[in-house]
Amino acid sequence: MKRLSLRRRLFLLIAAVTIAAVFSVQVIVIRSAEKEISEEYNAKLITDAEILWSRIRESGIVGNMEASEVDLQSLVAELPPEDRAKSLDYANTRAFRVWMNGRLVNRSVNAPPETTPPASLGFSDVIEDGVPWRIYTLQNPTHELTFEVRENLTGRDRLRREMLLGVAGPLIGLLTVLLAALFLSIDIGLAEMTRAVDEIDQRSEDDLSPLDMSHAPAELVPVFGALNRLLEKLRRAIAQERDFLDNAAHELRTPLTVLRLQTQLARRAPSDDERREAIAALETGIARASAVVEQLLMLARSGTQDAPLEQVNLYDLAQTSIAVNSALPVGKNISLALEGDANLTAATNGKLAAILIGVLLDNAFKYTPPTGTVTVRVVKEGRPAIMIDDTGPGIPADKREKVFDRFYRLAGAITPGSGLGLAIAKQIAERLKITISLAQPPSGRGLRVSLLFPLGLSVQD
Repeated sequence: MKRLSLRRRLFLLIAAVTIAAVFSVQVIVIRSAEKEISEEYNAKLITDAEILWSRIRESGIVGNMEASEVDLQSLVAELPPEDRAKSLDYANTRAFRVWMNGRLVNRSVNAPPETTPPASLGFSDVIEDGVPWRIYTLQNPTHELTFEVRENLTGRDRLRREMLLGVAGPLIGLLTVLLAALFLSIDIGLAEMTRAVDEIDQRSEDDLSPLDMSHAPAELVPVFGALNRLLEKLRRAIAQERDFLDNAAHELRTPLTVLRLQTQLARRAPSDDERREAIAALETGIARASAVVEQLLMLARSGTQDAPLEQVNLYDLAQTSIAVNSALPVGKNISLALEGDANLTAATNGKLAAILIGVLLDNAFKYTPPTGTVTVRVVKEGRPAIMIDDTGPGIPADKREKVFDRFYRLAGAITPGSGLGLAIAKQIAERLKITISLAQPPSGRGLRVSLLFPLGLSVQD
């Protein structure tokens, strides 16, 4: 089935409403006019009856009336032709009868005979020989006179038809003009959307710049805004993908070169001892390359993974992360401790927050010396927070912002690493709107990493 365009949908909808509104107004106007016409014709019937009584009273024949008939058409024979035609038309739709003491004494030639009794007083409607009549009956009890004035309703019906035909032409013309103006208005109104579609269609795949909203109508601003936000997300995703490829190429080049050299040394080693040393170095290089690959994959995954919020118990989250990562400091006999509020919660993404804490614990284990201590605290300091303290060498205050850059390592650092751990932590924290900061623990030794979870976020955000 062919899909209707937005332009056509709007036109059909508004056109239907416009046509219905115009016809509804027209029906109301016509019915109001019909009511006015009916009241006017009824008033004429009353006037005719009163004039008839006035003429009889002025003639002085009341009480001495004899039965007679009046040809209404003959009364207008002497009128000018243009007036005669109108009067004849009026006469053909009128009839009257006069009753005295229950006896028909006067009538128009087109009125019913005496055998048809007078109608009830006031207005009444009858059908005689298939012709509808409107009757007004007036009685004068003093002289025992009854006046009956009749109107053939075909005249009203003809007037109604003429009125309908008279308004049909202008109505059709008005609707034609309205619908044409409506179509042009919709076409002009959607021109900005058409322009934006053409602009997007003509762009290259590398052009993700935002759409120009300076001339967009108010109704399209949310649409353009959503498109610009989508373009920005695509730009960031593509930039992140390129960064990942650059990072992977940069970081894997060295360990792969070392692995190749270690393999060659192991092949050429003249003795078993030298071969074992080369193989041990090769294993160390493989472990380093594996760690780098794992961190790079984590970095890429943290930027693309969905992050729906949920209410998370921070103490349980920290406890689970410690349990998962407690096997990392092999042979270092590091003491692990968890302290704080066991009921503290925050709205965050549990999976990404667990990765974040795991990265920070891995970093703390890596730099904490043997028999050192790593302490995780769950506290509320204005905002829900998790703090990780270690007893390692710490980081100088002037370097604490730089260490969040990718591949940045402190000069003279002897602990092997890729410089990606804190960069990954920073990226995940920004994704979850968590404030991450570095400081020196109150003991004056080591490093404290603070994670401050946001306030005011609901689970639906």
